[in-house]
Amino acid sequence: MNQHLKPAAGLAQDRAPILETLRDYIAGGTYAFHTPGHKAGRFAPPELVELFGQTAFDYDLPAMTATDNLLHPTHCVQQAQELAAELFGAAATFYLGGGATTGIAAMILAAVPPGGTILLPRNVHRSVAAALVLSGARPRFIEPQVLPECGALGVSGETIVAELDRQPASAVLVTRPTYYGLARDLAAVSAACRRHGVPLLVDEAHGPHFRFLPEGAPRPALDEGADLVAQSAHKTLCSLVGTAQVHVGRNSPISPAQFRDAFNLLQTTSPNYLQLASLDASRRFLAQKGRDLFAGAVEAAQRLASEINALPDLKVLSVADDPRLAGHRQDPLRLVINVAAAGWTGYDAELLLRTKYKTEDELSDWFNIVLVTSPREDAAAIQRLLAGLREISDHPQPPVKSTIAEASNLLQPAIPPLAMTPRDAALGPKQVVPLAESIGRVAAESIMFYPPGIPLLMPGEIVTPEIVEVCRELLAGGAHCYASDPALGTIRVVCGEQ
Repeated sequence: MNQHLKPAAGLAQDRAPILETLRDYIAGGTYAFHTPGHKAGRFAPPELVELFGQTAFDYDLPAMTATDNLLHPTHCVQQAQELAAELFGAAATFYLGGGATTGIAAMILAAVPPGGTILLPRNVHRSVAAALVLSGARPRFIEPQVLPECGALGVSGETIVAELDRQPASAVLVTRPTYYGLARDLAAVSAACRRHGVPLLVDEAHGPHFRFLPEGAPRPALDEGADLVAQSAHKTLCSLVGTAQVHVGRNSPISPAQFRDAFNLLQTTSPNYLQLASLDASRRFLAQKGRDLFAGAVEAAQRLASEINALPDLKVLSVADDPRLAGHRQDPLRLVINVAAAGWTGYDAELLLRTKYKTEDELSDWFNIVLVTSPREDAAAIQRLLAGLREISDHPQPPVKSTIAEASNLLQPAIPPLAMTPRDAALGPKQVVPLAESIGRVAAESIMFYPPGIPLLMPGEIVTPEIVEVCRELLAGGAHCYASDPALGTIRVVCGEQ
């Protein structure tokens, strides 16, 4: 490792440099004739001080000489990021306060020149669509295999080789794990990228905890040759919502300086130090106790899965039981529960659990609900969940109407033709038209259903009859649309394109 990237002398994983710096500054008693305007809560709505507590306002400090900064850190933030890189196995780690969305955009800006092509499967998060608009990159999509029981599968190394042999690209991006917790082994994909001299970017938003899981679980993308990896630390670790990190691989052709240049175009000069302190303290906590805590969580999730599988007509997805998932590993903390044999849709099961049993899942679809479990789950909430699932099992409904073929089409319809770059379509002149009249027009916005936030339509793509029909079916089934008109009565299209 480059000497500059080693943790600063005297620092170890039992330190939390950002948290310690903030604590020392507050204890020093310096009076703030600087931002923020709330002045340690003195000029703040009293109900907010009562809600969050005085300590939160004390620690809500700005970037300044005493507290360092994210743009070009020189002391506590730099040290904290170096410790994170050491723990997660990276050459360099960058902390983010704007979620993995910002990190994904920065990765694409760093790896793909304007007008360059990025190769990627269609099951990407909406943040990729935004990054394509920002960067001017041209996407070349791979249509992944889709199973109704678990959504899109990972792309194989052979597929990447064939695509790069057919036409070069500036970079490859994959999403791993999926919303359903599936993670294809990456070694063959990273080897293919190395042979073709292109960087491998990984959206590992839902997989930062892989570093701490027991043997047999999915391996971290960095360990399998990824060059840039974006993680939502708040999703499966223990930092505040919105916190994330990007890791630069130790053999990455994209240097830490290259990534920082791109990242600094997007990030704020006023980072939230409550978020940064939470990343710092969480890293120390995980370094000390993460493996033990996650080992216990895996055991608890396995017990919960067994109890669910004992309920008639309910089934928890298992990679080991399905030969179609060969080459994939499964996040043991993410339980995909198929309720179709009981005649329920995932949407209806989600509604029952939310309203009657006061439990909320991560995702629902035509056949499944998806649960994200963590260390130290509440025992009473687990029992409420099981009671709700027992009600579903005990009250079967008429069979789910959608067939396997229909469900696959809803999850991944045919990818629409690309008529212009996402940037040109999204930032150019546009008009609003009824959805029914948009067929054959060029979309000027993304249409997606969330979660998982995979775009059915991206800016620059031609609206097809199939996409319109899929949108209508998903809306009718209870899915939630993210678009300028969430009811999809209208859609934004490019002006002048017929």
